[in-house]
This record gives sequence, C-alpha cells and structure tokens, in this order.
Amino acid sequence: MNANNPEKKEGTVLFCDIRNFTSLFDEKDPFEAVEFANTVLAVLGEVVEESGGTVDRFTGDGFLAHFGFSETADHHAALAADACILIRKKLNEINANRYFKVESVVSVGIGINSGVAAYCKLETNQLKQTTVLGDMVNTAARIEEMTKYFMVDILFSESTFQQINDNYLFQKLPLKSIRGKKEPVQTYWFLPTNT
Repeated sequence: MNANNPEKKEGTVLFCDIRNFTSLFDEKDPFEAVEFANTVLAVLGEVVEESGGTVDRFTGDGFLAHFGFSETADHHAALAADACILIRKKLNEINANRYFKVESVVSVGIGINSGVAAYCKLETNQLKQTTVLGDMVNTAARIEEMTKYFMVDILFSESTFQQINDNYLFQKLPLKSIRGKKEPVQTYWFLPTNT
C-alpha cells in the first residue's frame, strides 16, 4: 500500500472517549495530563493491541482503534467485543488504584461500528500516518457520542451487532438520529454481564 493506492477493506472501528477529561485537569499542571495519558490512555490502548486491534491515533481525551484493517481478520467484530470486555476489566484495576490515591474515578464512552472503509496513508512533509477513513468511521464516532445520551459505556452499531449477537449479551436501545444520517440509527448496549 502507498499514498496513491488506498485499500477498501472491511473491519470494525472502536472510538474510546474519556468522560469529563477537561474537568479532570482544569487548572492543574499540564504534566498531570501527560501522566494520566501514560497511565490510562496508553494502558487502554495496549489492551486493544493485545486483543488484536490497532490503535490508529490518540485524540487527547481518547483514541481511535480498528480491527481487521492493518491485519485482515474475518472475526474483527468479535475481536472488538473482546477488547471491550478487557477494557472494562482494566478500568476496574485503574480505578481501584486511583481510589486509594484519592483520585477521580475514570469512566469511558465507547462506540463500535463495522463496515467498509478506506485504509490509506496520509502524508505531509513531517508526518506519515496510516489510517482508516470513511462514513463507517464517522458513524462510529457519532455512536460514541450517543453513549452520553443513553448514559451507558459501550454501544455497538447494528452492523457489528449482527455479526456477533449470538455470543454476547446486549440490550437493544431506541432508535436515535445522529448528525450526517438521514435515518435514525439502531444501537445496542454491550451489557456489563459479558465476561
């Protein structure tokens, strides 16, 4: 693959956002945010990588990851689901540690979507980045935003749900309109009883 030869591939995208990130570090030393990024964001990113995913980029208060793009995997949706289970477990460990340090509990919102996207290289004079682009990726970001509306931690799209619904526990949620889509979107809460 090169800059002039993007690939159309099918996979699953995971958007993870740290809740109330700005308020966590309001009027604090910026180095505290760096320490947080290393002890929370990077650790959660490692969980994704250990689950067969690729961390595409960190966004300051979260990250974008994908499954099935950098390495083709027919079971990319299941890999993402397993990563979510491990993220929950790791967050419990992180929060237990933060509790004893009298630090704020960390919570996340995660949006998952599956489909076809462009897997390509973006380059400037100083930056070379391999990434996923397309409507499927944008929809995953919108689904992550919906976790705040429904007050849940992890939401799966219809397309991801259809690939793995027999193996995990979900709660179907009401249809919800999102920016950029004419039709309301169906999502499913990935229940905490998944272990």
